[in-house]
Amino acid sequence: MTNKDPIKEFYQHRWALNFGDTAKKETPEFWDERAADFAAKAHSEDALADSEAFLDRFSWNANETVLDVGAGPGTFAIPLAKRVKKVIATDFSQAMLAQLKKAAEKQNINNIDILQGRWLELNKMEPQDTVMSLNSLGVISTDANHTSHLEATLKKLADCCRKRLLILLPHADSPLPPELRAKIGLDEISIERRRIAVLYYAMIDCGMLPSLLIIKRPFRWTFKDINEAVETLLRKSGVKETEKYHEIMEEFLQNRIKKDETGRLFLAYEISQALYVWER
Repeated sequence: MTNKDPIKEFYQHRWALNFGDTAKKETPEFWDERAADFAAKAHSEDALADSEAFLDRFSWNANETVLDVGAGPGTFAIPLAKRVKKVIATDFSQAMLAQLKKAAEKQNINNIDILQGRWLELNKMEPQDTVMSLNSLGVISTDANHTSHLEATLKKLADCCRKRLLILLPHADSPLPPELRAKIGLDEISIERRRIAVLYYAMIDCGMLPSLLIIKRPFRWTFKDINEAVETLLRKSGVKETEKYHEIMEEFLQNRIKKDETGRLFLAYEISQALYVWER
């Protein structure tokens, strides 16, 4: 191919960053600061039920070993450890792994091995039956200089799996419905949808032929007040002139946003996620 491939150029896109995010999101310090809050949510009764429901999509056996890359506080590693022989959990955030270890000890789970470090910098690892990157691909594919290495990340994930690779993109579409996107002047096709196609292309480019499913999973935003809700959703959708569309967004949220038992506002809805499954 003599001309530049526009899809391959997208490989350098900073996958970890959504609208409104800063480069700090690609650092362990960012996640260290949020570890306790993430753990509280991940190990809540509702979140655990969601994780179990996701894991129920796949067959697991008691002799299986699993590598969970970007495991965070153990959102999936903790419930999965009860189904398989061993889970190896990696993350570059020491605080996240400390929360994972704490949760495992609390539940008397002793078959999780913890490995701290950036995925791209970890030494060659022994292949495991299943390798998972669930809601973590953007962070694990970025180096310490904030450069994306999508191909190298995918090839390393593939090299580490004996049987199957599971990748989950947390957002497969904009958080705003098409009619609202039109009102505030956003492109009909969101960056989240484009990422789905590019990742599929990249996996093909790396020698894999994955299955792709768009799945629905529960999602919950929490806000201190309606102004924060409006500003957050506009910013996360790529709107720069948030004041211009404040009234439209507030009207949209009026009958959708609720109060929880603590008095904080929350918005709960189903989001689309992209699940890639490659069987070796």
